[in-house]
Amino acid sequence: MKKTIILLFALFLIVSCGDDPVTEAETGTLGGNCYPNRTCNDGLECSAAGVCIDKAAQNDSPDDDGSDGGTADDTDSAADDTDSAADSDTTDTSDTVPDDDPAGEDGAKCGNGTVEDGEICEIGDTRPCSEIDSSYKSGNVECNDHCNGWLTVNCMASELEPLATFPARTHKLDYLYNGFDAFQESSNQLDELWTAALFNASITMNGETYSIPHPQANTHWIAAYYDSSSLSFYQNSYSCDDEMECQYTTPAVMFGAALSSLKAGNELSIGISDENQVNMIIEDFVGEDDCVMLVGYGTLKVDSANISAGSAGNFKFTTSKIGLYLPAATPEGDMSGELEIAGFKICK
Repeated sequence: MKKTIILLFALFLIVSCGDDPVTEAETGTLGGNCYPNRTCNDGLECSAAGVCIDKAAQNDSPDDDGSDGGTADDTDSAADDTDSAADSDTTDTSDTVPDDDPAGEDGAKCGNGTVEDGEICEIGDTRPCSEIDSSYKSGNVECNDHCNGWLTVNCMASELEPLATFPARTHKLDYLYNGFDAFQESSNQLDELWTAALFNASITMNGETYSIPHPQANTHWIAAYYDSSSLSFYQNSYSCDDEMECQYTTPAVMFGAALSSLKAGNELSIGISDENQVNMIIEDFVGEDDCVMLVGYGTLKVDSANISAGSAGNFKFTTSKIGLYLPAATPEGDMSGELEIAGFKICK
């Protein structure tokens, strides 16, 4: 296990109830990678090299790959960053057919209900994930919006069914704290409060409903900080009255990743063991003790990462559907020992 990452979570729980900057053009923006369906934001189009360029530039220089390193302003709306990624083509991080062979070149019409030459499926078609890739053990793929590939966002690499799932989504965090102390001081808290919870799930356990976040929570603090080696991300929730007197509620959602992995375009695995690049844990309180209730498994795609302090730093990511499991029964087996070695207690 990446103890340098996961121990940051333990430090957070004790105190509370970098590398060189990485700058990448965002997916879909000028100079950035095209979306998986070979589209870009308004006013741009996808070049043969898979890079978003001006439409005028495409006519003047069809081989332009945007390699001048320039970046463009973020044209994504706030709604794009908070809506479920399941409703967006950006969640298709692993089409099984390259998008450089688009449907329609031979007269095929995607969406007419018939699989024609140049298409491999029709909108609405589904198949077991294992038919597309034998490494998947459960879930179904869906035909993408261009009928030339399958969306694998709902595929799972384990036959073990999760207790619940977080839906796939995209989010951009526009403020990164430089270090744990700055994170604890919460100088940007007013901008981060009143944020809709990113991760929501409802689980039936022992005949009762277990909700993430807690049903009484009406305010959520979505924040992240980085140090010399890693980035840690938190969803903490609170119950606040009209005078903004707030009480912390559980559970909290936390994940961490090594800075070296946060390169635009990287798809990172979410799990607990050393085989995974992102740790995700769900913390609760039982009595007076904090403990790990659940752990998450899925993937996280880095859309952009500008690791620098304050308003200059941002981190945009897209997650697949994330399965939630008890620490003792995960796709990797019983991970309770790994978590306890890292300093965590397991909820009983």
